[in-house]
Order: sequence, then C-alpha cells, then structure tokens
Amino acid sequence: MFPNILSNSVYIIDGARTPIGSANKSLKSFSAAALASLVIKELIRRNKVNKYLINQVVLGNAVSAGLGQNFARQASLLADLDESIPAFSVNNVCGSGLQSIILGAQAILAQEADLVIAGASESATKNPFLLDRDDVENEKFKNHQDSLTHDGLYCQISKKSMGELVEDLAKKYNISRDEQDQYALESHRKACLAQQQNKFSNEIVSIKVSNQKTLDKDDRPRQNIRIDSFRDLPSAFKDNGTVTAGNSSAPSDGAAAVVLASKRFLNEHKLKAKARIVGYVSIGVKPEQTFEAAIGAIEACLHKCHLTSKDIDLFEVGESFAAQAVLTKIKLGLADKKFNAFGGDLALGHPLGGAGTRILVTLLHALSDQKLRRGLACVCYGGGGAIAIIIERTG
Repeated sequence: MFPNILSNSVYIIDGARTPIGSANKSLKSFSAAALASLVIKELIRRNKVNKYLINQVVLGNAVSAGLGQNFARQASLLADLDESIPAFSVNNVCGSGLQSIILGAQAILAQEADLVIAGASESATKNPFLLDRDDVENEKFKNHQDSLTHDGLYCQISKKSMGELVEDLAKKYNISRDEQDQYALESHRKACLAQQQNKFSNEIVSIKVSNQKTLDKDDRPRQNIRIDSFRDLPSAFKDNGTVTAGNSSAPSDGAAAVVLASKRFLNEHKLKAKARIVGYVSIGVKPEQTFEAAIGAIEACLHKCHLTSKDIDLFEVGESFAAQAVLTKIKLGLADKKFNAFGGDLALGHPLGGAGTRILVTLLHALSDQKLRRGLACVCYGGGGAIAIIIERTG
C-alpha cells in the first residue's frame, strides 16, 4: 500500500519542450538525443542553473531501435553537461516521460540527489526497419518490420495494435464515430487558438532547422479544419470501424524535460520553483484495458493526495486516440474547460515516449498562464497501465 502523500517535497523549477514535428518533416534531421539536448541546454540557460550541480539525468523513450547506447547519456553530453554526471534511459512506452520524472523525484526523496533533469524524447522519423538475423543471412530482405509499429504501436501481450484495442473500447462503451470526430475537431480548435494567443511561447524551445528557418510552433494543428475533413476519412484498423487517422494521434518527433529540485537546494541557491509535485501513481491493468487505465490512475492519484476532481483546476490527459479521451472525460465527469485546455496529442502530435513529459510541461505553463493552483497529468501506456501526477503551482 502506497503512502498517502509525499513525506517531503520535490519541486519543479521549470519545464520546456521542443515544437512537435510531424514525422519526416520539420525535425527530421534531429535524433532523439539531439532534441533532448536542446531542451536541457535551454532549461539551464533560462533558469541560470549551475550545470555542474546536476546530480543525474533521466530520459524516457519508447522506440529505442537505432538510437545507439544510452541515448540519455548522449543527450547529456550533447547538452555540454559534465562527464561526471550520470544519465540513464527509461522505457515505459508512452508512460516513459512521466516515469522518468517519478524516478527523478524518488532520487530526491531518498536524498540521493538535489537537482535532477528528467524528461523524454522521441523521433518517429528516425525509427528504423527491423530484420531478423536469419532473414538477413538468407537475403529475405522483404521480411522487414517497422520498429515504430513493432515496438511502439503493437501490444505483444494481447497481440493487437493500439488501434485495434481502441476499436474494442469504442464498441464496449458505445463511443460513436461522430463523438470521436467531434472531439478531435475540438482538440485542433483549442490548439490553434492557443497558438494564436501565444499560449505555448514560454514552454517551446525554438530550434534552428536550417540557415533560413527557425521552428517555434508545432507542425500539426490545422487551421480552418472542418468536421467534414474527419467524416471523409476511412476507418484505419478494421472494416467499418470508428477509429480513423483523423481521430487518432500521429507518432511525431519531439522532446520535453523538467528541472527537479529539493527544497534544500532551492533555499541554498536562492532559486524559485514553478510548482511542487503533490503526488503520483502508476497502475497496471489488463493489456486489453490499456486505454481505460487513465480513469483508475486519476482516481488513485486523487485518493492518494486526499483530493477530489473538484480540487484540480486543469487536467492534461493523453490523447493517443479520441475515444480514450472521450471515455476518460465522461467517466470522471470532467468539464470541458478543465480538460486539455490547449488541445492535446490529436492536434499537436504524439511523440510516443515523450508524450507524458510534454503533457506535464504544458500543464505547468497553463497553470501559470491562467493563475490556477493545481493540475493533474495522466497518460496510458501499452501493455496495460497508466501514470498520473498532481502538481501545485508555487510561483
């Protein structure tokens, strides 16, 4: 049985992210390690953190094929951190980003660290194709598999793709095609409005992608999109299904990170934090119930922190698929204005392992922008489970 609340406080000094790039588009020349390094560099610069005082770097990732050894260590050194600072990688599929933050928080709570960089990064563009050694030796080169699908979008336990699992969920809970399409349309509307109002400006790290171009906005949100654009799309995962490319998120390129610190470190170095971590929960469910797991994780996290949904001002919940978000919102009775206020993965894109940290970074800045107190971030992950974290604004 987990304790009800954290015995000590872990603070988030700041959080940032790259723009989210569509696969093979704006960020196609950057590896996952390179993307993460740019965020780490910017966090250190803008917060005037002494980089030599960082105790460790923890970075999540979902599809690790082709990344090379310990991509977190690569990112750490690319960010010009000292060679003496340890760094390690975490894989909990789409929960990787939030898992890295939990691990960083636990190191601080155990008094093994005072300052930790935690986050995640993913490059769908760089995901390679896979060949079995036997096929290579027998020159059966057509037997290749896409690592993005094999390692990121297919459940080896249930033997179903993520899309097939969502089709099952939509059927089980009678979530219609129209409900999913309408939700996806609203996600784009919110994200486009947030872009127009510069709501993402404080969280996004601008990236120079060429001598002529600097990317400072997410690739995907579509201005002037209409409901007909969704209705015209065919089902993607089964004949006459309700899940389409329009009401599913697109695997993307992007990185996000936060700077975690102990109270002692903040006091000693006269630093201010944007928020503190109130509590967190990670739960497991049957693999077939993966996209129902957010409901249980959110309820468990609220219970652990002695809070109710009314005590939470903003919810940022993963939008891998519209049906998943629709179910979570309905089952928990969450108001639209409190749920993914600036849109979500459906509009912004879904950098698999980086999705959780991106959500938390957006939540951190949204609380500040709207002068609100508490927020909850939650993502489901393949294999059956979900992670939820509650934060409270301090600055």
